[in-house]
Amino acid sequence: MAREVGLKAIAFADHNSIDNVEAGLQLSREYGIEFIPSIEIDTYLDQWDIHILGYFINHKDKGLKEWLDEIIEAKRGQAFQRFKKLKEIGFVIDFEDVLRFSEGKIPTGLSYLKAILSREENLNDPRIRVYIDGERSSSPYYNFYRDYIKDGKPAFVPLEVSPTPQVIDRIKALGGIPILAHPMDTKDEIIHRLIKQGLMGLEVYTSYHSPEQAARFLSLAKRLDLLATAGSDFHGAKMKPDIKLGQLNGDYTELLQELKKAYLKMEKGRKR
Repeated sequence: MAREVGLKAIAFADHNSIDNVEAGLQLSREYGIEFIPSIEIDTYLDQWDIHILGYFINHKDKGLKEWLDEIIEAKRGQAFQRFKKLKEIGFVIDFEDVLRFSEGKIPTGLSYLKAILSREENLNDPRIRVYIDGERSSSPYYNFYRDYIKDGKPAFVPLEVSPTPQVIDRIKALGGIPILAHPMDTKDEIIHRLIKQGLMGLEVYTSYHSPEQAARFLSLAKRLDLLATAGSDFHGAKMKPDIKLGQLNGDYTELLQELKKAYLKMEKGRKR
């Protein structure tokens, strides 16, 4: 898919998982597309849900899998608490349905909304109609996540096992570059706190930022001497049908070069 749209480099930054990094490295050699081992960690800071990207992470580190297993176990508990909150606000929902639609993975917005839609009692609920044929139907599962599950929303449950400062430190210890994903979701005061705690960059170009937002975050990155990165946040046609792989339409070679320079500088510092 990356070759078809003309990408020269790609990163798989899966949530709390490096399971696909080896496949990415193999495909990189096969298709001649540069591949950056990466991850995206769900973190928690002061009631805020903050996603931190880790580029060039050492996916072979012996302690990494154990750490991620702890996060995944906490995510399972979080999923049940989210289900309880959705039930408390009046949706007819069964946790067995949530698990069935998650197909053995950690439940996402898709899992919860499909479980709700599977119950006839919910279909005439105006809160749900907007995801069926209303204003939120273009990307219903992601929109449901943003409307009900994200921080500040009715079914939000903090993931206290992974505080943001510790995750930033852990990514660096694993040889990675910590970057704040889609900063539009994070207040400027929090961004400044994260920089003091070791954050190295902002995801400036993303499918969720308007051109004006991208320009603002690029200016902020330059002013604060931060790295800037780009990512389409492609999740596949089922989860986010309105987002296409590589849809950002630009040449981000310079951003990648700066990211690689930062990684090599860190590597050199560790070997001293």
